[in-house]
Amino acid sequence: MRRYLSLSKASRRNSSYLPEVTEEGNAAEKKTSPEQPSPSGSSVHGGDESVAGDISSTTALVTPTPALPPPSLKVKRVDHYWSSWSKTWKYKNMGAKVTPEASHMLTSSGSGNDPWGQFCFVVVRKLPRNPEESEATFQVVIKSPYLISACKHVVGEVPGISWTAEPLELDPQILIAFLPGFESYHDELKKKKGRSTEEGYILSSIAVLIEYLRKDYRSTLASIASLTTHGEITFNLLYAVMVPRTILVTECPSTGEPRALQLMSATKILTMSGGFYDLLCESIDAVDQVAQNLDSWGGGGGNSVEAEVKKAGGGKPFGRVQNRVIIPAFKGAVKINSLDAYPLKFHHAQSELKLKLLARGKKWVEMKGIHHMQYKGSAAWYTSMSNGNKKLIKYNVNSRIMVDRGNFKRLNPNYDLPVIKAPPPPPPPAQGGFPGNMTPPDPNRGIPTLRVQVATQQEEEVKEMTDDELMLTSPTVYGFSLADKLWLEFNIEIVQDIEWNDEAFRSLVLPTGRKTLLQSLVEAHNMDLGFDDFIQGKGHGLVINLYGPPGVGKTLSAEATSEHVKRPLYVVGAGDLGTSAAKLDEELQNVFDIATSWKAIVLIDEADVFLEERSLHDLERNAMVAVFLRHVEYYRGILFLTTNRVKAFDEAFLSRIHVALHFQELTKSAKKQVWRSFLGKAGVEISAESGFTETYLDRLADRDINGRQIKNATRTANSLAVSRKEKLGFRHLVETLDAMEEFTQEFHEMAKKNSMYS
Repeated sequence: MRRYLSLSKASRRNSSYLPEVTEEGNAAEKKTSPEQPSPSGSSVHGGDESVAGDISSTTALVTPTPALPPPSLKVKRVDHYWSSWSKTWKYKNMGAKVTPEASHMLTSSGSGNDPWGQFCFVVVRKLPRNPEESEATFQVVIKSPYLISACKHVVGEVPGISWTAEPLELDPQILIAFLPGFESYHDELKKKKGRSTEEGYILSSIAVLIEYLRKDYRSTLASIASLTTHGEITFNLLYAVMVPRTILVTECPSTGEPRALQLMSATKILTMSGGFYDLLCESIDAVDQVAQNLDSWGGGGGNSVEAEVKKAGGGKPFGRVQNRVIIPAFKGAVKINSLDAYPLKFHHAQSELKLKLLARGKKWVEMKGIHHMQYKGSAAWYTSMSNGNKKLIKYNVNSRIMVDRGNFKRLNPNYDLPVIKAPPPPPPPAQGGFPGNMTPPDPNRGIPTLRVQVATQQEEEVKEMTDDELMLTSPTVYGFSLADKLWLEFNIEIVQDIEWNDEAFRSLVLPTGRKTLLQSLVEAHNMDLGFDDFIQGKGHGLVINLYGPPGVGKTLSAEATSEHVKRPLYVVGAGDLGTSAAKLDEELQNVFDIATSWKAIVLIDEADVFLEERSLHDLERNAMVAVFLRHVEYYRGILFLTTNRVKAFDEAFLSRIHVALHFQELTKSAKKQVWRSFLGKAGVEISAESGFTETYLDRLADRDINGRQIKNATRTANSLAVSRKEKLGFRHLVETLDAMEEFTQEFHEMAKKNSMYS
């Protein structure tokens, strides 16, 4: 057997094509031709020759690789004009007519006869039908497959450009914008050792394009270079800095913080008033998870949820969101960084801003899911107006918050949340042949990546985000202010970890045995001992009733307990739950669903109205009590109820309350302890040296007031001392208490008079 050989691609490397483009577009090619295999696939020696030496007892026939056609380096220039004689648009050379066949055909015919196929590209000057109304425009029709491959690599995916279109028409402005990219790619290929024949052909084709741009747009390029060197630009040349895939800096309307967007396309729109640039941009946002009912106190799994996340985000928990930015027309040259959006490289502190955006992006990734955090600053809410626009409302928030995008979307279905773009379909596998067998370099080459651990319902998956993706993340997170009871957008820069304070539980004025009982019950529920009812889903909760007169520490006990176990406290007033059975059912369902997902402790303050004994006459209130009973029975978390009138309880509640703690009127020693705690917070030291002695503390404890009134009196007296630029002392407290007692006496006298006449 004989073995047949043919030249491989490696034997055809290092060919160079140096174009000489003339003004009319007729290029002469100077080339060093590589050896080409014969069409019949014969060997180098021109016949069937055996290879010297016995290679193997088993030989194979090697099919010769077809030679790549050399590139055309000629440039053609034509006019596209309106023929008043034939009433059609036609083409002609800039100086001589072309054949009638070419005047109607830009695409290849079925026979493969392309009248422009012998050119690298064709410059088309489109003459207006009425020269007095508008100016001529230019288009570059790319014909060389090698140049198409180079353009696809440098320009990439840009809205409005299809690399499979025939003819492939490109605006010279897009080529000018990407000129630095073409030159970098040209230099990269030129320096590459052992480049393939294909790469040599691409290199030669790029050189033709660069020479055309440098020659025909010499004045434009000089103006761009002069302006951008000083950080300036004009409206007509704005396209030169608004290059697709550039990272732009703009201001977030919700937070006022700088945020990054990636430019996808910039479209110049001309109007009677001058026009504007419409910037289509993209940013990174979270993929919304489908709301679900949790199966257990600690959360539940759901494969369908993760499947939806992967479907929306292309396998990632984040995706791209489209944004639009409008740059109105302006006169003369302006500073680029004064525009509403501008490239990051023109920011006065580019390096510092990039580090800030990266740090914020990492924090944004960490905020995925549900988080209990502290917040002090401005938060935002967008409301829809009758004209279809959005109105921004800002709130000053100083509260614990719950970062929770999922419940935000579920409970605010009409809120305009960012919509994730569907991921593009994967490219079809290359079938071989030119140009599908060309593999462009990795677009992320040289870009460091951050490995981020992202928690899912079933397991923790490792996701990778590039630095650019981290910078493009949103500057806000969605959540709930626990103090304000509002769903808002929060500035992620201000979201902070909670500094837990266990002092409140230690200073809680309760008998030692009851405090220990309360602590043990809550901690045991946290451990989830696995005890279940005979009916699945019942009896998993812990219901604690705190009853007694106002101002004796009922609410404080619930707050201190939540602080002690480091859980969110979700406070709900009776007025928040509605006055009908249907509204109560809806609100309780939402409250308990949210609290379960947050693992929060729920406090229903002043719950007497829902616990009162049912009667035969008030059917609506009977229905409300029944609804409340049912929800309490199936709630799986910790529930505190504060009440004032335990004697009016419906008997059915007695079996549903796990423990009831009675809060008595404060004794003198208890009031003294409360005074000591609040005065300590105000910076008052109880000692002879400070002038505020134990005697003063005893006199304060003799006053007939409750714990809430002690707190209010301390705060008011402290404000009084500050306004007088004095240190808080005993006389400020006495002055405040006297005013409070005077009001209380008048209130009781008015109540007596009203009862006499009723």
